[in-house]
Amino acid sequence: MKIISLKSLKHPEIESLRSREPSPSAEIQKTVSDILNRVRKEGHAAVLDYARRFDGLQGNLRVTESEITREAKKASPTVRSAIRKAISNVKKFHVKQKESSWSFKGTHGETLGQIIRPLDRVGVYVPGGAGVYPSTLIMNTVPAQVAGVSEIAVITPCAHGLNPAVACAAQELGVNEIYKVGGAQAVAMLAFGTDKVRRVDKIVGPGNVYAALAKKEVFGVVDIDMIAGPSEVLVLFDESADPDWVAADLLSQAEHGSGYEAVIGVTTSKQAAVWVAECVKAQVENSPKKALLEKALSRYGRIFVVSDWKLGCDVANALAPEHLEVMTEFPRKLLPSLRNAGAIFLGPYSSEPVGDYFAGPNHVLPTNGSARFFSPLGVYDFYKRTSLIEYNAKALRKEGKLIAALADAEGFIHHAAAVRKRM
Repeated sequence: MKIISLKSLKHPEIESLRSREPSPSAEIQKTVSDILNRVRKEGHAAVLDYARRFDGLQGNLRVTESEITREAKKASPTVRSAIRKAISNVKKFHVKQKESSWSFKGTHGETLGQIIRPLDRVGVYVPGGAGVYPSTLIMNTVPAQVAGVSEIAVITPCAHGLNPAVACAAQELGVNEIYKVGGAQAVAMLAFGTDKVRRVDKIVGPGNVYAALAKKEVFGVVDIDMIAGPSEVLVLFDESADPDWVAADLLSQAEHGSGYEAVIGVTTSKQAAVWVAECVKAQVENSPKKALLEKALSRYGRIFVVSDWKLGCDVANALAPEHLEVMTEFPRKLLPSLRNAGAIFLGPYSSEPVGDYFAGPNHVLPTNGSARFFSPLGVYDFYKRTSLIEYNAKALRKEGKLIAALADAEGFIHHAAAVRKRM
């Protein structure tokens, strides 16, 4: 990994990291638009055609319950136990995020409040092309279920069979509406609906560039969670950290496969930087994913050496990473200064995969610096909020003149009249 002595945030490497996401080509954008338009017009026939062409679908689009049961049985007892415990942990954490309706009486007798209701139907995208992701199904489904969403439809490119671990997770979660389709055509199917599949209110979960661009395009027709970019980790470390552990955590994100992953170390010690770089090199050399790791590291693998932890925290806040690890002698001391991150992992035993799979907080996190204003996926993302306003005659008589005055000030004479007629 390249080691850089950093004096301030005004460094070209910082700007490079901030703008690293590849932009979809005009060709990809046109392909996505064409798919969305065709599915909107032709419905299920178009979805089936794309699923056969792009996903290799043969047979039915929907996974049957017998398929789920059959494939789930192939998961090992250890995997099933891990999935069951992960679901329990994630539920325990997300229950704390539950919201409820509220109201209060105003001084003149009016009632004001907010009605909290779950969304009716949600779509979950589970990638299936380059990997297997039961954790994605868990992390996207559990908060929806905790919120009270009654229908969850899963889309995943699994034309040649549902993966046993994903089937096991679906079975444990009680999810049985699964479709063997991915990409833009899957997003279009759930966003617009067909004569076979009801449209959803929201689509969550990561996908390939076609799925991500499709989610962006259908936002407004349905809600979405976020536009997920390449994964990223930033590790703050000093000489107290085991360099082999730091290196392992950095590579855990570099292996995702796009080649645009951000793999960043920040330290106040030049010696610690050298140790970690050497450990990274050794682990890459011995990895079956060597070529993939080298691709990501050559683009966005950097270790910054800073003069003090104020600058170190400034770097972290400027980059606003998806995953932020603190492997320093006293990690909690830095916590108050760390404002922008999807998730913060404190101490040497809080490796990023602990959060990815098991701990309980959601692993659907903001990327590309959007942790400055976005939050992890949570129960709050599956609620809709409706305002409640109930004025009685006394309240309107008391405040009607002021309401009408504001309407007049804006030039809305009929707004004002609607109030004055009641006075």
